[in-house]
Amino acid sequence: MSNQENDVPSNIRPVKNIKGLLRFCMEATRSEDAPHPTDSEIFEPLTEERKKWLENALACMTVNPVERMMICLTAIEEAEQDTESGTEQQIRALTELQEWAEDLDIAGDFIKINGLRIVPKLLSSEVSELRWRCLELLGNLAQNNPTAQTALLTLKLLPAFLLLADTDPNPKVQIKALYAISCLVRSNTEAHTQLLAHDGLVVFVRALGNEEEKLKVKAAFLVSAICNSNPALKDNLVAIGAVEQLVSLLKEESHGSTHEHVMSALLTLVTDHTKAWEKCSSPELGVKSLLQQRIQFLEGKEQYEEEREYAQQLLKLLNSPSSQVSTHASPSNQALTILSL
Repeated sequence: MSNQENDVPSNIRPVKNIKGLLRFCMEATRSEDAPHPTDSEIFEPLTEERKKWLENALACMTVNPVERMMICLTAIEEAEQDTESGTEQQIRALTELQEWAEDLDIAGDFIKINGLRIVPKLLSSEVSELRWRCLELLGNLAQNNPTAQTALLTLKLLPAFLLLADTDPNPKVQIKALYAISCLVRSNTEAHTQLLAHDGLVVFVRALGNEEEKLKVKAAFLVSAICNSNPALKDNLVAIGAVEQLVSLLKEESHGSTHEHVMSALLTLVTDHTKAWEKCSSPELGVKSLLQQRIQFLEGKEQYEEEREYAQQLLKLLNSPSSQVSTHASPSNQALTILSL
């Protein structure tokens, strides 16, 4: 596409409200700020260059979101394939679409104008940035949006997300795929059904064993979130070895921030579930001694206070009779917010 009025601008981004306009103005003029401007500097006449810039900024306030999204969709569809300029054009368009999708009403408009038609082309692209940006866009669309979730499930996109999370050679694509999955399955019964049908829980457990730290964190979060939203899935997680996988991660010689999320996931899985409690209590796994050592190790380390609290709760739970498993609370749902990784 030519650099005409309907192209995706590379220098000016649409501003959706007054707050955004003020931030945009401050960022654009930051380099010109003086420590102590005089009255003459404050009230000096606008130059033609500044007039033009201000007119463009104000024009962004009157932009029609649907029109802008349609322009972005066209830019993605008509971009030259396998060229640097074509890829840059698609990335600019996707970046703008990602921002529009954060608005729940505008996300609905995106679905209505058949914006999902660009998805197959982007998810199959050889350019990893196009794949992960597309996944982030889809996650933004699906988050807390039943209409968008239904549209994605109808297009059978969940299996594609799982495949990318499990096999994509780029770790960032895998992370964004798990992000899209977490937004799609949140509080959605049909998504949970499809997740089981396509062995999605197996993908989560495999991701826990990945070398990429952020992928482990996202997978641990998903295990916690899915257990809280649908406790019936704990049976499936225990059956595929989730307890053993989580415990093995806690036994790693190198301790780090990942362990907090792993400990939280293990506590959530064991709470209110006898089979998970029995596995975790088995002498072969040695979880009780591990927890005692971990609690002692984390004593006085403020940055790991939450992990220590999880370990104490889990140890208390494992020291209780199995008949009292349900009397202990799992980590607060408030802590299970979507991680933007």
